[in-house]
Amino acid sequence: MSDDKPKANPTVEGYNLLAENKDRVGTSPWGESDYQRHYVWPGVRPLLPDVARKRVFDAGCGIGDYTEWFLEHGAEVVGVDASSRAIAIAKSRLGHRADFHCTDLTNPLEFTAQSEFDLVFSNLVLGHIEHWRPVFEEFRRILTTDGTFVFTAIHPVRRYRRHRDELASYYDIDSYTLEWGDTGATVEQYHRPISEIVNSLSESGFRLDEFREITPQEDYRECNPDRYERALKEPDTLCVRARPFDAEQERL
Repeated sequence: MSDDKPKANPTVEGYNLLAENKDRVGTSPWGESDYQRHYVWPGVRPLLPDVARKRVFDAGCGIGDYTEWFLEHGAEVVGVDASSRAIAIAKSRLGHRADFHCTDLTNPLEFTAQSEFDLVFSNLVLGHIEHWRPVFEEFRRILTTDGTFVFTAIHPVRRYRRHRDELASYYDIDSYTLEWGDTGATVEQYHRPISEIVNSLSESGFRLDEFREITPQEDYRECNPDRYERALKEPDTLCVRARPFDAEQERL
């Protein structure tokens, strides 16, 4: 007799475990981490538009760190994450100030309408997803024609240099498993070359607007001196801004 029960997603289970043990995790995966506070957020913040009175889709919102920032700056926010434990924490923090959904970004966003949002923001989430085009096509659908898509990701060069023994080649989309310290949580990560990042955007109806290989703030030196020094010499983290385009209009 076959077992038709869906297999658990190890990445979702990993983040559920990290959320359940939030106060006991040494290196936080959330916005409170030194890496995000002193490196990622200062790099991506300048790419964001004015969000006052705008509709924001926080794709992979986790426990709501950036959802809260958008709310404080006058936005209406819909937050989505595949981790039910993270969503529960976000709801307990922010109540009904934002609309939260527990769903995988690789599924159709059936609760959203076409051209509903002014900004789609995704922070360090897309690295857990193998196929970007279907996800980007959904983001394109829910964005207004003058909307903005901003995301951050680990730089492919960093991924390949650190995990080359687990990957087929730099040029392939390939996965590896990351163990989160001594928490027992594991998450799956995907490497893809820079060309695949750019092509995934253009083939999904986006025009690349800004592509930044950011460097950390000086404050990060005290938190993680080794990574700080490496990040000043070689690519570590990407911040990308893209905008929807109409292929027919582009040809006119």
